[in-house]
Formats: sequence, C-alpha cells, structure tokens
Amino acid sequence: MRRPAAALLGTVAGTVLLVGAKYGTAAPAGNTSVAAADAGSPDGAGNPADPTAPAAPTPGASAAPGPARSAGPAASGRPPSSAAAGRTTPAAGATTAAAPACANATGNATNIASPGVGAITVTIQVCGGVVKTATGTQSRSNWEANQSAVPALNRLAVQYYKTDISKIHYSGATLTSNAYQASLRSALGKAGL
Repeated sequence: MRRPAAALLGTVAGTVLLVGAKYGTAAPAGNTSVAAADAGSPDGAGNPADPTAPAAPTPGASAAPGPARSAGPAASGRPPSSAAAGRTTPAAGATTAAAPACANATGNATNIASPGVGAITVTIQVCGGVVKTATGTQSRSNWEANQSAVPALNRLAVQYYKTDISKIHYSGATLTSNAYQASLRSALGKAGL
C-alpha cells in the first residue's frame, strides 16, 4: 500500500514541478518533493525504461504518506531547476512546431492599358496560408513613375491582399495599379487563397 501511495505522490509532485517550470514559476519552497518522483532520474534510482517498475525510495525521503520533505540541491544531488533561476525550459517530450512550408505562385501577365508600358506579372510567396512577399515585374516600361510604383504596390499587396485589393493602388499610376491587381488576383487563385 505504501509504494503505490508514494508513487502517486511522486507523480503528482513531478507534474506540479513540470507545470511550474513550463510557466516560469517555481513550486513553493515547502512543497518540493523528492519522494518517489526520482524513479526515472538519470542517477540510477529507478528504471526509466519500465514505467511499471516500483520506485526506489530516495535517501532521506519518507515513504509514509504525509507532508513531503523539502529537498534543495544538496539533498537531491541535482542542480536547482531552471524555473527557480527565472528561466523556462520545455517539458520532457514537448515538440516544437516546424516552420510552415512556403511556395511561390505566379499570376498571369497582365497588359497595362497604356501602349509602351508593357505587362506586369506578380509572384507571391505563401507560407502557411499567408502571403509573405509579393514581387511585381514589368516586361518593359518607358514611364518613370513605375520605378517607384511597383515597389510600393509590392508592399501594399502583402498588407491588403486579404482585406481589400482595391487599396493596392499607387497614386499617379492607376493603369499600372489595375494591371498589378489583376495579376495578383490570378496569383492568389493559383495559390488557393
């Protein structure tokens, strides 16, 4: 009866310590238990490969139910937890999310309605369902305003592609803006957005 109770107490104490470490809070000094929680520790007190094996009592820990003794670094033989030092570490077995995969989609080339200005093609980079970059290129341009219009449209495309494509507009370059929007819509459709 004592071993299952000690194992349960150790499991509860270990869970409290892991939750405290995850959220950056240390357990109160009087409630740190070493009882049977060290069954899977690397110091050989238990067999971490066999979770059904009975836990070996830790020297100085009471096997009887009741308040657990406080254990500092000297009593447990382990360095202080990172939570007590003000740092948080991920719990054992925690996984980190992988970066979302990115893909490029290129819209159809759209002619700018003014002769001699050429066509514009927009390529977007989509990561995790979100447009990260937009790059418009012109086949040719003999109009000076497009040197500043296209980079501005690229920035606006990332900002407004989801909410209001009509805001992707550069004052003084309306025809270029309209062609950019059309190519962007095509790229968004190809990307499934």
